[in-house]
Amino acid sequence: MKKKQGIPRLLEIAGKKKIWLINSVIIAIISTVAQFIPYITIYKILQELSINATHPENINNGYIWHWCYITLGSFAVYGIFLFISLILSHIAAFDILYELRVKLSNKLAKLPLGFFSNKSSGHIKKVMGEDVERIELFVAHHIPDIISSILFPIMIITYMFMVDWRLALIAMIVFTVALTIGASMNNSRMKIIAQEYIKVLGKMNGSIVEFVKGIQVVKVFTNSTKTFERLNKNINDYQKFSFNITKQWAGPYIGFNFVLAATILVIIPPAIYFLITADSYSEYVPTVLMFIVLGGSMFFPMLKLIWIGGVISQVSVGVNEVDSILFQKELQQSTSRAQIKNYSIEFDNVSFSYEKEVILKNISFTASEGTITALVGPSGGGKTTIAMLTARFWDTAAGEIKIGGVPLRQIPSDQLMDIISFVFQDSILFFDTIEENIRMGNSDASFEDIEKAAIAAQCHEFISNLPDGYNTLVGEGGTYLSGGEQQRISLARAILKDAPIILLDEATAYSDPENESKILESFSHLIKGKTVIVIAHRLNTIVSSNQILYINDKIIQERGTQANLLKQNGRYAKMWNAYTTAQDWVIGKQIGEYK
Repeated sequence: MKKKQGIPRLLEIAGKKKIWLINSVIIAIISTVAQFIPYITIYKILQELSINATHPENINNGYIWHWCYITLGSFAVYGIFLFISLILSHIAAFDILYELRVKLSNKLAKLPLGFFSNKSSGHIKKVMGEDVERIELFVAHHIPDIISSILFPIMIITYMFMVDWRLALIAMIVFTVALTIGASMNNSRMKIIAQEYIKVLGKMNGSIVEFVKGIQVVKVFTNSTKTFERLNKNINDYQKFSFNITKQWAGPYIGFNFVLAATILVIIPPAIYFLITADSYSEYVPTVLMFIVLGGSMFFPMLKLIWIGGVISQVSVGVNEVDSILFQKELQQSTSRAQIKNYSIEFDNVSFSYEKEVILKNISFTASEGTITALVGPSGGGKTTIAMLTARFWDTAAGEIKIGGVPLRQIPSDQLMDIISFVFQDSILFFDTIEENIRMGNSDASFEDIEKAAIAAQCHEFISNLPDGYNTLVGEGGTYLSGGEQQRISLARAILKDAPIILLDEATAYSDPENESKILESFSHLIKGKTVIVIAHRLNTIVSSNQILYINDKIIQERGTQANLLKQNGRYAKMWNAYTTAQDWVIGKQIGEYK
């Protein structure tokens, strides 16, 4: 069955909240009817006054007050029911907004990491922020507006035909011309334009964020306007796009407004003619006045209807953007918990490609339970990919990865995440207290356990020196921590989790020499009996590893212990010699050599 799009898809997303929307629509209809009633009552009052214009004493005051009370009552009903309609639509909108963001969050958590490589964080933020907010705004405000904008003109036209079909037919011709012009502004091209608009706007927003984040680098390395070329280009592209759309719609929009505004001018000449030729001059005056009022009353509802047509196109694009995430293919999950006998890791002839780019070719190795396997080699060789494949951030293109003899595909994600800790090179802290950031490793841990993990990760001392200690807020908008401090908190999180498999992506990357030795010393006790895969650039940290894999050009080019690899005098040995030589490098000495 073909997937729904646009407004039908939005109603499908609403799910059980549709009852709120249906009630909102029904009450909006009542509100719109109440809004129209004063036109009828005014016409009745005008008739009474006009018929008895020459004999004021014959005016039925009770009749006039009767219609006045109905007018006041209709205003009250209109206001109250419109308020109730908006309340119901807002309840539905905020429930839909909440559920959509929860669904998107849950979906993102289940998607392979390859999805995020293809989608920028700015794009995902836009979908979860702007696109979802646009849906909320549409449901909360525009659905009642649509009812009013459609029903009100229909009621006006219907009443016009009831009062005088000749003037109504003339007015109908004018409205048809206006609607034809307005429809040209909301054709199939509108959806394409909305998609292009979102794309151009996204590029501009992304370049602004990039520029602001990189302002320090910009100031340090150049003052040239070349630095701003991308930002300027994207801003100019947005300006040109907006200007071109404005030019494209200027004619139809002006024509639409002109025709609608001219409705009264078109009605007046035939109305005067019908007035002059009417059997009763005084009885036809209210009809002329009423058509002048009704003709003018059509302007804003129809203008709003055309405007909502553009909004619907943007909302439809937003719904499609949300669906582009919700309908992404997830990794297949096993429904039964796997029986894992041990925590060895085996790569059996594994290959992996991202789109058309080959990242790994025929990788085979075994990391026995309780051993340390170090991955070294030039950047871009595939080291991080091996670690991520171990945590099943992607599925392999060929070959198989096993833990304890069980293929990863047969291990449910929640079970896999329970047995693996991953410390990234770029540490992520959430906007919360340091205590809660560490507690993510084990939600049931006591404060004493958290404190012990922090001590082991060599971050207890600097945490204690903070004004609020473990209650200090960190992350976006919180207290600033250095890269080394953030990484040690991430390490404390992994230590607290106490998982049997640990994946380390240069865990000491941001540590100074003193803290590095402390972390390594503490960590050496904590990893006993655990299976560890470590990606290392500081080679002195992995000399005691059970095996070292030299990864380059998508394959394992060398493997062995530190001693064996040095005896081979191959690529690893050259890397080791370069590394140890660099330890003795002195900036003063190097400068002196060039004097």
